[in-house]
Parts: sequence; C-alpha cells; structure tokens
Amino acid sequence: MPKRVRMLAEILDDKCTGCRLCEQVCPTVAITMRERVSGDSGMGRLIAVMKDEACYNAQACLEICPDNAIVMHELEEPFDVGIDMDTVDMAAVNELCTKAGYPAPREICYCTTTTAGEVAAAILAGADAPEKVALMTGIRTGCLELCQQPLLQLLHAAGHTDMTPNPKTGLQWYGRSAQLWDHVQPDGTFPKDLLEYFDGYRPEREAPDMAKASKDGRN
Repeated sequence: MPKRVRMLAEILDDKCTGCRLCEQVCPTVAITMRERVSGDSGMGRLIAVMKDEACYNAQACLEICPDNAIVMHELEEPFDVGIDMDTVDMAAVNELCTKAGYPAPREICYCTTTTAGEVAAAILAGADAPEKVALMTGIRTGCLELCQQPLLQLLHAAGHTDMTPNPKTGLQWYGRSAQLWDHVQPDGTFPKDLLEYFDGYRPEREAPDMAKASKDGRN
C-alpha cells in the first residue's frame, strides 16, 4: 500500500547552525550539508540543504533539531510512494521473503503499512541499502525504528551484507540482530554445535513453527 506524502520539510537558513543532526537521522538521505558562503544568513561553518523530492515527511529532522531550524509545510499536491505489486515477479518476491523469514503479505512497517513483499520487490528492483528501499517504498518514514530489523533481514537475505551507513556518521540504521531463523538448515534442523552450546534448550521444536509462520503470515 503506498504512503501518501502530504508535507515537506524546510530548512530555515538563519537558524541552522550546521550541527548535522538532521542529516544523520533522515531515513531517505534527503538532507546534505554545504559550506556557508558570503551572503548566507545564520551562524556556523555548514548549512543544511534539503532535497525536496526525497523528503517523505518522516519529521525525524524536525524532532532532533536543537535550533528550531526546520519547519514543515503542507504540499499543494500530495504524492504517493510505493511499489506496484502487479508488475513484480511474485515467485521471486516470495522466495526472498521466505529466505528472510517473513511472509510477503505481512506488514513490517506499521507506520506506512509497507509489507515484506513490497520491500523484497524494491530490493529485487535494485535497492541495495536501507535508504534506497525507503525511497522506493516509503518504509521507515514514520517512527524509523520498528521496521528496521525486518528491512535489514531482507537486505541481508538478498546478499547485501556489506552496507555502509549513509552518511558514514548516520544514525538512520543499526546492525542486524541475529535470529534463531538464521541457523535453520535446509532440512529444518539446527547445527549440532549450536544445540550443544545451548544445552537444555530445544530450538528444534520451534523450527517447524517458524517455517510454517514464514509462509502463512504469522511470523
């Protein structure tokens, strides 16, 4: 389901001090920094620059700015962000989702109602980093937090394991958390050394339920 973007952030140059916090939290990397030049209002060596077409109204920048240098404006013409699932290879989408441990119909971003299938479709279409998936689907442009791990799991399942935060000091995403699902072998069992390490815990009892849940929408 597409997200409708109704508002746009604006940088108030005279209040911006170039602290970079807005740049570090924007999930779509819509904010960059440039050197202040003669004639620019405000104080500080740097000033934030907004890329309007990449602003999806996440408002993380508004919340973190310590100088009240960002305001939101309502768009005259709201626009939708999302994947047209009627045009994608659903077999490939389902395969990637199952590999990551999520059913394609499951909503993994509750703020934007983005599904695992939509994220998988974006990844298969070339989105190889969190901010690129966000630009194609709108995911993580709400609370920025709850959908982080499912997004990283899907990217990891697609082979994108060497992603670099953008920008390098960015706070938009964190490391992928390990899941029990990661250790399930093709035959549905767990490695012997893992079972020995967790002596007394019986993860093999959960494997069938995890496999079923990944397909029927309960995982």
